[in-house]
Amino acid sequence: MESLGLRLSEEELNLMKEAGYSKKAIRLYVNQTNVGKLTHPDAVSTFFGPCGDLIRLYLKIKNNRIESAKFFYLGCPGAAAAASAMTNLLTGKTLDEAKKITEEDILRELEDLPKSKHDCLKLSIKSLEKTIQEYEEIKSNLKKI
Repeated sequence: MESLGLRLSEEELNLMKEAGYSKKAIRLYVNQTNVGKLTHPDAVSTFFGPCGDLIRLYLKIKNNRIESAKFFYLGCPGAAAAASAMTNLLTGKTLDEAKKITEEDILRELEDLPKSKHDCLKLSIKSLEKTIQEYEEIKSNLKKI
């Protein structure tokens, strides 16, 4: 598999399959789906997971609806795939709808992820929660001015 510079050897691809990554999870990881920085984001936050992985989530929000979402990450393929799936799910959702996205929703979007990587689902959800919370706090404080 090949994409915007991320390449897996046949051996790496087979290792990911043997570990339990679905074809879709591998594709999201290899294609670096939604990895990047948004220009002039309305919300941005970084969350460090207990495993040492991190996600910086960027959101463009208009009329309380997420128009686009991108992220940077430092971590494993599971973190990248989970964050890619999460950002796919976010696009077009209101903030209230986004708050209701669960680990199970992300896992369903991925089609499968090794059980040992389910903490990556939690990392994505925590990143989302933190970003929305900080955005809403800023908006609330601006209304007070």
